[in-house]
Amino acid sequence: MPCNPPATGTGTLVIHLEDYNDNAPYVVPSVARVCEDAHDMNVVIVGGRDKDLPPNGAPFKIELGKQPDIDKTWKVTRVNSTHSQIMLLRSLQKANYQLPLLITDSGVPPLSNNTEVKVQVCVCKKNRMHCSSAHYHRASLLVLLATLLLALLCL
Repeated sequence: MPCNPPATGTGTLVIHLEDYNDNAPYVVPSVARVCEDAHDMNVVIVGGRDKDLPPNGAPFKIELGKQPDIDKTWKVTRVNSTHSQIMLLRSLQKANYQLPLLITDSGVPPLSNNTEVKVQVCVCKKNRMHCSSAHYHRASLLVLLATLLLALLCL
């Protein structure tokens, strides 16, 4: 039997959304340049990034990756909760170096990511950087391919 008058009511629904720590952090930038005869051994400040919401992101722990004797050449010093300073402990010859880093977020459980920063040690003269020959070989190859393509089109 229907009620007269109809029964009505109000209520409050509370929904709490939680972010899971499902994204590993990463470092930026991924490439740095330094002069081989630089007196300032500070190479670059890297920053941690994470797609997760707080508290599953910063603060980050950024440290050297696992590689024999890496701590004799490189040093990582924390700047703040998201950034760290990469420093050289000795001079390096002109070349491209892959610096392994391990970054860990503050999530529960924490996620880590093994990543690399490409460090280009360059020759610096008259305020110009001349970096690894690998860069120039790539440019030379592009010029050669373009010349060949142009020659084929002219035939």
